[in-house]
Amino acid sequence: MSLPENIAKAEKYLGIMFNNKGLLFQALTHRSYSFEKDLPETNEKLEFLGDSILNLLVTEYIYHKFPELNEGDLAKLRANIVNANFLAEIAQELHIGECILMGKGAEQTGGRTRVSILGDALEAIIGALYLDQGMEATKEFVLKNFKSLIDERASLGQFGDPKTRLQELVMATYGNIPRYRTVEEYGPVHDRSFVVKVYINDQVWGQGVGKSKKKAEQGAAKEALKKLREKQ
Repeated sequence: MSLPENIAKAEKYLGIMFNNKGLLFQALTHRSYSFEKDLPETNEKLEFLGDSILNLLVTEYIYHKFPELNEGDLAKLRANIVNANFLAEIAQELHIGECILMGKGAEQTGGRTRVSILGDALEAIIGALYLDQGMEATKEFVLKNFKSLIDERASLGQFGDPKTRLQELVMATYGNIPRYRTVEEYGPVHDRSFVVKVYINDQVWGQGVGKSKKKAEQGAAKEALKKLREKQ
């Protein structure tokens, strides 16, 4: 993918026109591409910067939006937002995977859909936007793309990850812990999908599908939590 095509496509998906296209190019440059093309920079420094900025903006938003939450719940809510799975979910909505520059090996092993690569690229884009247009533009972008999901998770009481919350609830209700079982795997080796069921007292309470067993388990836990809350 040529530089102009890569940048133009990313700007269209992001809804942002960068003044310094080089910053966006760097934000989308995975280390495998830099190694293959012998380039001096990757998106890792921008990802480091973007992670700090994202933490600040999310903290500021939830602090003012949810004054009823205590420090512990605010910390759990933030951790449930600024994490690889959440970031990858938003990155997928923005089609960032299509725009990442990566080496052939990384691409052939499913790099464009890998959670860590997508999340890191999104944080790098946030860092690049901050350097290019300042904090206000970055805040506008973050709130535009994160706000609805933050509000949804807060309204459902999703202050921790689903597996942790399910275990706490099952322990409190039944005095034991849920069990997870992988019931199906499908797809090519480089792009596997997993189907996981969660059992509570030997009964199925939820099922999840994901590109990793961990993600499928989180999906199963989320479904089980919903059913448990409806029952209470």
